[in-house]
Amino acid sequence: MTPEILSLRIIHKSSSILRRILLGFVLVEQLRAYIVLTQARYEGQGLPVEYFRLSTTSDLLSLVFALAVIALIIWAIIKPQRIGPGRTLSLALFASLMLWLDYGVRRGEASEFSPEAAIALIVSMCLLLAVLLTHSRPNHPKWLRSFRIFRNTAAILFLLILFGFIYAFYFTTYSGVQEITDFNADAGVVLGAAVWRGNGLGERPSPALRERLDVGYDLLVGRAVPLLVLTGASAPGELAEAEVARRELVRRGVDPSQLIMETSSHTTLEQVRYMREVLQAKQNWSRFVLISDQYHLARVSEMCQFNRLTTIACPSLIHQTFLDLLYYRIRESVALVEYWLLGR
Repeated sequence: MTPEILSLRIIHKSSSILRRILLGFVLVEQLRAYIVLTQARYEGQGLPVEYFRLSTTSDLLSLVFALAVIALIIWAIIKPQRIGPGRTLSLALFASLMLWLDYGVRRGEASEFSPEAAIALIVSMCLLLAVLLTHSRPNHPKWLRSFRIFRNTAAILFLLILFGFIYAFYFTTYSGVQEITDFNADAGVVLGAAVWRGNGLGERPSPALRERLDVGYDLLVGRAVPLLVLTGASAPGELAEAEVARRELVRRGVDPSQLIMETSSHTTLEQVRYMREVLQAKQNWSRFVLISDQYHLARVSEMCQFNRLTTIACPSLIHQTFLDLLYYRIRESVALVEYWLLGR
């Protein structure tokens, strides 16, 4: 063996050892990241981590995602040639950055975490998985190697959103008065929607809120539910969504004693926390009928299941154009994935 060949072998072996060390560091960082994000998902909903169980889609999906990343890291440690030296170093730095971001998610309130920040973090998680999944090909030009990574990132993100879309599209809902009566709910919960004002008509329910109130009214009059809980805070300068809903139902002849208002929530998660912390913990209610638009109900029900609330979903009959409906379904699919992975 010539000295040149021996030197090349030593350099190659040293490079493999260094890559294994860096990948081991990435493995530790990802294990820590999974723990931190799990804590963030629970603490962000006001729950102790002891609530953890593998009977919810959120816990299962986040665990599967983490296991996929860990398995690919271990594979790369066994076969370091799968990932080039430059990409390995970048991966170590990126993993550290993501762990720092995960700690930021845990420290912040769920209401302070913007949708844009959530999407950026989920894209980063998909990018990390794509980097590990994409085999390094040193003989290809750099632009092609980068393109393959970003292509795989987009494919992983698309599959996640598609899974959320299909899950929400086929989510089981109930609309028959008798089957809802048989559920024996303590109350129906009308999820808040926008309030309209102007044109000399004062503040009034938007079409989305009106359709939800129509369903709630029918269930109340049909004695499928004994009470209605109206949720939703106010935008600046407006009446609360719950107050506008109460006025509309009283105008229709509903006894005000059958209506309960919650006027502090600005998000679906806050409304679910109200159900758990007030209606369940203080009123000792345990069964609820959720009333909202069909594409929204899957996410609300997932939140309720995670918070150990027993619910069934009843959809409104709102009519929308195909493009509007497609937009809202895709938006809800993204929000559902965000909730599954981040609890936000």
